[in-house]
Amino acid sequence: MKNNYKLLVFRRSLSGFFNNLYSQYIYLYIVMLGINVAYLGLFRSIASLLSSFISSSLGFISDIFGRKKAYIIGLLLEILSIVFFAFAFNWTFCLLGLALSITSFFGLKSVENILIAESTSRESRAFGFGLISSLSITASIFSPLIAAYIINMCGGISTQGIRPLFYIGLIGLVFTTVVIILFLSETYSSGESIKYTVLDAFRMVKEKKWLQKWILVETLGGYVFDLSMPFTTIYMVEIKHADEFIIGYTGTALNIASILFSPIIGKLGDKYGRVKTLAFFRIFFYISVMIFLFAPSPQYLILYGFFRGIFFASSPVFQTITMELVSRNFRGRWEGIKSLIKLIARSPASFIGGYLYYYFSPETPFITAVLVDMFIRLPLIFSMPETLYKSVK
Repeated sequence: MKNNYKLLVFRRSLSGFFNNLYSQYIYLYIVMLGINVAYLGLFRSIASLLSSFISSSLGFISDIFGRKKAYIIGLLLEILSIVFFAFAFNWTFCLLGLALSITSFFGLKSVENILIAESTSRESRAFGFGLISSLSITASIFSPLIAAYIINMCGGISTQGIRPLFYIGLIGLVFTTVVIILFLSETYSSGESIKYTVLDAFRMVKEKKWLQKWILVETLGGYVFDLSMPFTTIYMVEIKHADEFIIGYTGTALNIASILFSPIIGKLGDKYGRVKTLAFFRIFFYISVMIFLFAPSPQYLILYGFFRGIFFASSPVFQTITMELVSRNFRGRWEGIKSLIKLIARSPASFIGGYLYYYFSPETPFITAVLVDMFIRLPLIFSMPETLYKSVK
């Protein structure tokens, strides 16, 4: 188990470094290849809907055939998504890459969280999630700035300036995947039939109200982050007139804050409870959006990045709650059924965000995201049972 945890730190650190080179530019890159913001939102919603079936299946696969097998499938899908981005010469190729990227993101996140949970004890689990997050972000702290210099050397913010980031990322992700294939140990497989596992997952959710409530929390997350996130860098460039260096420093500020606060917030979650800690740190999300929208000059976006990083540092506590809502043997099917329901339900969010951005005002998706989180999602989080001391029965 300890060896797996070290390997996950290694994988997250290197993949975090390479992913952070290009992640801020994906949606700007697609727009620069010829699609408008409204259609970008529409096609991202379609990609999210299509990906829901594949990404959710990784959770079921991890229960039936083993965590490692499911993890490797997710890693291979991630590599394939970068291939489409790297060699895309029009926006249609990018949409294939986007669908695979969303699939691998949610699928890998689910299986990786299971592996981390099975490599840590309950008493230190939130800290374990926070530590791995902090260490992986440390490795990628300067990725946004390195990306800025690469873009600058390749002609500035343009498709040709951004494209080399995908080439570099592809090489790095292939390397980390090979290491995982060779050295990661299998932790669990039930050997149960696919039909039984899927039906058991539906039964489990039907019988346990708190699981239904948590699925609603994660579904509403789509109407917070999927509604606004694809348009963040576009807004920075088009409205706030940020260049590649402002974007780079903003990403670096976010990483620094996440590094500093992830272990601290994890410790708070282990001491005072997951729910209270998670709810308290949402204030930094609201502050970051206000700074983002009212920034009088591009330089203020760096401050936005720092506050957003503090908020992101609370995500390990969120992941800890998710894992502790069910017992170890049910985590794969829980992730599978949860991903299936939430990804289908939240798939319209990006289309709505793109429509609001293009036809109302660029600020509308970000304001809507705060309102949904503050008045609907936060009360739901407060109503969840505490998982610090025991599993929810």
